[in-house]
Amino acid sequence: MVWIARGQDDNGYVQETPNGQTPSVPALATHRGELWYNNTFGTRLPFPDKGIPVMAGLLGMLHAIVIRETGDMVHYVFGNANQTWISPSVLDRESSFSSGTTPALVAFHNKLFLVYIQDSKLFYSNWTLNPRDETAEWKPPQEVSGISQVGGIPALFVLNGTLHVICESADESRDILGFAYASLEDVWNSCDDVSEGKAASGVSATSYGDRTHDSCAESNIPFVRTQYLSITKQLEAGLRFLDLRVRVHSDGQLYMYHGGIPINYPMSLKFDKVMNETPTETVLISINNDDTSGEPPDIFYNAIKAHIEATPLYEDGSPRWVTARETVTLGEARGKAVLLRRYQPDEALPPSRRMGINLSGWLNNNPDFILETPDGVTVNLQNKWQYSEIIPLAELVKSKFGFVSNLLEKAAAGQPDHWFLNFMSAVGDPVEKGEIAESHWIAVGAHSNIIGKFVQGMNPTVRKEFKWGVKKRYGVVAMDYPELPKDSDLISWLISTNM
Repeated sequence: MVWIARGQDDNGYVQETPNGQTPSVPALATHRGELWYNNTFGTRLPFPDKGIPVMAGLLGMLHAIVIRETGDMVHYVFGNANQTWISPSVLDRESSFSSGTTPALVAFHNKLFLVYIQDSKLFYSNWTLNPRDETAEWKPPQEVSGISQVGGIPALFVLNGTLHVICESADESRDILGFAYASLEDVWNSCDDVSEGKAASGVSATSYGDRTHDSCAESNIPFVRTQYLSITKQLEAGLRFLDLRVRVHSDGQLYMYHGGIPINYPMSLKFDKVMNETPTETVLISINNDDTSGEPPDIFYNAIKAHIEATPLYEDGSPRWVTARETVTLGEARGKAVLLRRYQPDEALPPSRRMGINLSGWLNNNPDFILETPDGVTVNLQNKWQYSEIIPLAELVKSKFGFVSNLLEKAAAGQPDHWFLNFMSAVGDPVEKGEIAESHWIAVGAHSNIIGKFVQGMNPTVRKEFKWGVKKRYGVVAMDYPELPKDSDLISWLISTNM
C-alpha cells in the first residue's frame, strides 16, 4: 500500500505556494464524486468569506462553516446549479456559537455535526434538514461533559457506525481524549479505543466518515459484491431480512453464491458459517437456489432441510427455525429464523409436509406483482432489477425509485396480514446497453458520463424524496450497501417508522 501524489505537481502540492504551504489547516470533503480542498484541485476559486473553513457533504449538498477573525461562525451551502457558495447565515453568538480555532464538521445520520473549542471547553451542535419542507436549524450548542480543559484541533469521524470526536487535553499530559456519541441519549461518552496516545502539538486530523439484498455478497469481484458489511454487522445495524443465494456442492455442503460466482472466491463461504452469525432475534431468511443447471429440485430442498434439522435446539427444546407454511405471530417467531422458500420443493413430499412460506412462484424481474401461496399467504413483491435497455444512471434511479415508492405506499395502506417485499437493488449492462454496472453506483451514487454530473443513488434518493408517514408499516425493504452513504440514517429511519 502506497500513497500516490494527486496534486498539481509531482510532489502532490495542490497550490502554488512555497512547498505547497498554507497558514491554516485545510478543509477537505467529498462532494458529487470529487475530492474538494477548500475548493477543487483544479482551478482555484475565491471563497466569499475570510476565516478558518471546514466542509462536509450532506444529502448531495456541500456545506462549509467558516470561523471569522471575530470568532463568528458562518454557515454556507454550495449551489450546484450556479456553482457558487450561497445562503450564508451567521450562527447565534449569544448561544455560544463562537470559536478562535479550527472546528470539526461531519455528516452523520442525515445531520451535520459541528464540534469546536471555546474557552478550553469542547462544544457540539447539529444541523437537521427536514426533507418534507426543506427547513433546517442548528440546535443550541451543548458542552461535552466530563472534561474541563481541552486544546488543539478536534477531529470528528465515524467508526463502526458510531460518531467519535478526539481532542487534546490542555494540561501538561497532552493526552488525546476520545468520546463516542450515543444518538438516543444525545450524549458523548468517554472511550479509550480511539484515544490512546499523546498529542505532540495538538490533534490535527481532518474529520471523516466511515434487510439487505444478496446479503452475503462481500466479494472482491465488483459485479458480484453488493455489501460491505458482514452478516454480523448487518444484524448489529438492525437489519432483519437476509436474501441468501445458495448452491449444493458435490460434497453435499451448502455454499453462498451470487450470479453463479462463489462468495469469497476462491475460498467459498459455507451456509453453515452464515447461519451461525444469526442472533437470538427474529430474522427473515429468504433462500434461493443459485444453481440454474437444471438438477432435480429435491437435491437442493433436502440439503436445506438437512441443515435446518441439524440446527441445535434451544435449551427448552424449542427449534431455532420457523418452517411453517403460514404467517406466524411475532411472539412465535421470537429468537428464530423464519424460512421464506424461493426454491422448488421435493415433489415426492405432499404439500402438507413441505417447509417454509412458499415463494417458489416468484416472478423474476417484475416491478409489481402479488403472489398467493398455496397456503393462503399473500405476498406483494417488487423486484425490478434488470435494465437491459440503453439508459443513463439518472434515468435508472428515477425509474427504480418509482417502483420502490409504489410498493412503499401500498404497504402503508395494505392489509396487516399481507407481506410486502420491496427490493431497491438493480443492475444495468455497461458493455452493450448503458453505463450502469456496479451495484454500488446504483445504491449510493456515481458520476454519470452520459450526463456529465454526479447522480444520487437509490439509498439517499429514497430517504429524501419519498414522503414518509408516521407510525406506518412499509414492509421489508431490501438494499445494497444499506449503511451508505456515510451520513445516511436510512436503516434507523425505517425502523423508527414502526414506532
